[in-house]
Amino acid sequence: MRKSAWVSMPEIYKNLSYEKALDDLNKMGIEELYPIVFSGGAYYPSDHFPQVEGFEGKDILTPFIKEARKYGMRVYPWIVSLNLYHKEYALKNKHLYVVNKLGVSCVDKPSYVDSYKWLCPSRDESKEHLANIFLEVAQKFDVDGLHFDYIRLPDVILPAGLRGKYEGVPQEEIIMPQFDFCYCEVCRSRFKGEFGIDPINMSYIEPSYGRWFRWRADKVTEVVRHVYGEVKRYDAGLEVSAAVFATPELSYQYVFQDWPSWGIDLYNPMIYHKYYTQDHRWIGSAVRSGVLRGVDVSAGVLIGFIERKEDMIEAFQLAKDNGAVGVTLFVYPPPRAELLEWSKEALKSAQ
Repeated sequence: MRKSAWVSMPEIYKNLSYEKALDDLNKMGIEELYPIVFSGGAYYPSDHFPQVEGFEGKDILTPFIKEARKYGMRVYPWIVSLNLYHKEYALKNKHLYVVNKLGVSCVDKPSYVDSYKWLCPSRDESKEHLANIFLEVAQKFDVDGLHFDYIRLPDVILPAGLRGKYEGVPQEEIIMPQFDFCYCEVCRSRFKGEFGIDPINMSYIEPSYGRWFRWRADKVTEVVRHVYGEVKRYDAGLEVSAAVFATPELSYQYVFQDWPSWGIDLYNPMIYHKYYTQDHRWIGSAVRSGVLRGVDVSAGVLIGFIERKEDMIEAFQLAKDNGAVGVTLFVYPPPRAELLEWSKEALKSAQ
């Protein structure tokens, strides 16, 4: 049973020592780490992209990896991918960002939150940007693999538990044009060239819209496969994984992720049960829906949603019983101190 955790490097850098963090993680039983290294900018000196504000000139990953190796832990840097909200870059490269069905760029009016600024997956520039970041991290650091996050389009439908948080979001599971991306000129012209119809003119109830939906999911898949291929050409021994939505069905319907078809090494579905108005036992059935698609799944669990130690133990066991090859915890440092001990006991119980 693989035991891993997503790690908030900025929080550790600002509020903890690396020694304290790795000691905690080791005591929890964590053996694999997903430290965030790119999110709207780099957390290391990059040759391809500006660093995150406040981290200029700093390399916060190398000393973390050095400390992790003392415990024999494996490291898979966590890279926020198509969600690229660096302000200056977005303004300068607005033509590369997604546009909704109303013709509004996400740079001008992002959906849900201000950071929802997304590169269009149909562009070669988006593929090359992401490949450059993945390869740079592989080349600069002593890592065991690399990890995609936000490798999708903006949510065309939000999980049920989030729909009440944002203005204009319907409670029903319906598509609204202001949340429907990407209708940039490149996407529209390419689709029209292939199918003879401009998607801007489609209604949501005709078969052609289903083909347009599939076309966009395929563009996300193409980005994944391009980056994966570049990484494997550099070093075939590096494992490539991805944080994806909770189940194959919901991933496709909500964010255009057809992840079982991507052909990468491991999937970490974010089975954050309360977002879907489910209890912790849903983690088992969500795992099963991925495993039945013939891929390796490490169940992503938002441990802050767990209300009792017994529930965490049951959730991890259900993940294992339904075919998960591991459990991935979100997030270290945890939001509550008792979750360190709960995680330790639940991981040990699910061995």
